[in-house]
Amino acid sequence: MDALGALASALRARGLTVNNANGAFEAVEQAFKRRPDVVLAARAIDEDSALADAFAAVPDLADTPILFVVDGAEGELGPDDVLRGDVDHIVSRITEASPRGSKPTVPQEIRGDLQQVPLVDLLQLLAMNRRSGVVGITTPTGAGELRLSAGEVIDAVYRRLEGEKALYRLLGERDGHFAFSPGEPTSVRRLIAPTSRLLMEALRQVDEVQRRRSELAPAGEAFLVTEPSSDDLDLSPIQSHEIFSVGAIAGGAGAADDASAATSVPDITAPMPVPASAARGRRGGSMPPPPTLRAAESTALKLEAMRSPTAPPPSLGEPAERAIVAEKLTALLQMPHNLDELLDEIGAPDLLILEVLMELAAAGKIRRISLADLTTPFAPPEHFPVLRSLVTRLSRPGFAPPPHIVIAASARRMSMLSHAVRRIADAIVPAEPPPHAPLPRPLGVIRLGDGVELALLGLPTDESFAPTWALALHGAAAVVRLGDAREDALAAHCEALELLLIDAEAMMGPLDLASPGQITLLVRAALEAAAGV
Repeated sequence: MDALGALASALRARGLTVNNANGAFEAVEQAFKRRPDVVLAARAIDEDSALADAFAAVPDLADTPILFVVDGAEGELGPDDVLRGDVDHIVSRITEASPRGSKPTVPQEIRGDLQQVPLVDLLQLLAMNRRSGVVGITTPTGAGELRLSAGEVIDAVYRRLEGEKALYRLLGERDGHFAFSPGEPTSVRRLIAPTSRLLMEALRQVDEVQRRRSELAPAGEAFLVTEPSSDDLDLSPIQSHEIFSVGAIAGGAGAADDASAATSVPDITAPMPVPASAARGRRGGSMPPPPTLRAAESTALKLEAMRSPTAPPPSLGEPAERAIVAEKLTALLQMPHNLDELLDEIGAPDLLILEVLMELAAAGKIRRISLADLTTPFAPPEHFPVLRSLVTRLSRPGFAPPPHIVIAASARRMSMLSHAVRRIADAIVPAEPPPHAPLPRPLGVIRLGDGVELALLGLPTDESFAPTWALALHGAAAVVRLGDAREDALAAHCEALELLLIDAEAMMGPLDLASPGQITLLVRAALEAAAGV
C-alpha cells in the first residue's frame, strides 16, 4: 500500500486525478461510479486475467484501458506494461491510452527536495500567495499529502495518519521530495486552526519529539509494562490527578497552583527503574529556495523565535485525555512495542504520547527492553546435536510426534509468555490468534534440525477450566509451573497422570517473562530434566 500511495502522489503531482482500490471487485465498483480514463493495476494481481475479466463483465466498462505496473526485474515488458519507477513514462502511456485523447496536464509549479526547501518554508510561500492545491511528499518511510485552500492547510495525510498528527510528522521530515499541484482540493477539512498557529506549534513539537525520543530510546529500545513481584499484577494506568500533577510541573503551566505536588513528582528524565525480579533473574530536479522564503517569515514563527529558550514547554492535553493515553499505552505494552509502533497505534499527538510514556516510566509502570533481548536463538548452534538427542528420548508410545512440554501459568501471564516464544528465532508459532478464554493453547514448535521438533503448549491455570487441562497434559514430557500457577489442582492432575512437575522459579530463580532468552533457558532446563539428564 505504501508503494501504491507513493505512485498515486506522484501522479497527482502531475495534475492527474487518482483514486485507489483494493482488489479487482472494488476497482470495478469505483470505476462504475467514477468512469476513469485508464486503470492502473499491479501485474501480480491479474492472475488468470481476473481483473480484465471483471471489467469485461460490465458492458459500460468493457472498453476501459488497463495498464499493468511491473517492476524492472520481472522481465521483458508487455504491450500493456509500465515500469513502476518511471513516472514520466506512466503519465505518457496514460495520455496515449485515454479515450479523451491527448489532454495536457496542469503545469506543475513547484518541485523540490526537502533538504533544500523545508516544508515550513514552502507552506509560508503558498500561504503568502493564497494558493490552493495539493503538496505531494515522498519520504524514505512513506508518502503523504498536504491539501491547501487559499493558502491554508485544510487536511494532511501521511501513511496511515490523518489531520494534525500527519501534518506534524510531515513537517518533521528532513529527507524526501515534494511536488505542488495547483487546483482546489476536494477533501474534507480536518484542520480547522489557522496554518500560522499550526506551524508555530509544529516547530515546538517537532523539536520536543526528537529530544524526548532520544531520551526514552536512544538505541531504539522497546517498552513493556513492569511486572511486580507479587502475584497480583497491577496494570492500571496512572490516575488522572497523578498525570495532571506531573504534566503541570513538567510544562510550567499551573505548577504554581499546586506547589505541594512538586515534592511528590518523580524526575521524568531519570533512568527507568528495573523491577527487582528482572534484575535478579536476568541472564527529480530540485529548486533552490527563493530569497522571498526567508523574508516571508510569519508572525507565528517570529513569536516562536522570541520565546525564552529556557522556558519549559507547556504540557499537552487535558487530564482526562492524558489518562486515556496512559490507559492505551498500558494496554499496548502488555507486549513489547518500540516508539514507532506506539506513536502509530495511538491517535493522540506524538508529543503527548511521549510525555505520558515518560511519566509511566518514572512511576515504575513500564520498563525498557534492549534490542539484544527482543529476539534470541533457542541455543548456540553447537548445542543442537545434544538437544536433538534429548528430544528423541521424550517420545511416548501412542502419542504422535513432536513431544511437547507444557508451561502452566495464570491467564494474565500467558499472553506475555506467548509473545516471548514468538521472539525465539527457532520457533514456529501458530498463525491464528489465541483463544480469549483461558484454554490450553499451542505456543510454538522449536525446530532443532534433522526433522526433530519440540512443541510448547501453554496451560492457563484458571481452575474453572480445569476439565480442559487434559487436552494439554496427556502425553506431555513435563509440566513447568510458573510461580503464580495454582499449586494444588495442577499438582493433583500431574500426579494422576504420572507427569513430571517442575517448579520454574525453584529451578531458575525469578524469571522475566518478557525476555525470550530466559524462556529458552527455562525450556532447555526442563528438557534436560524430562530426559533424565
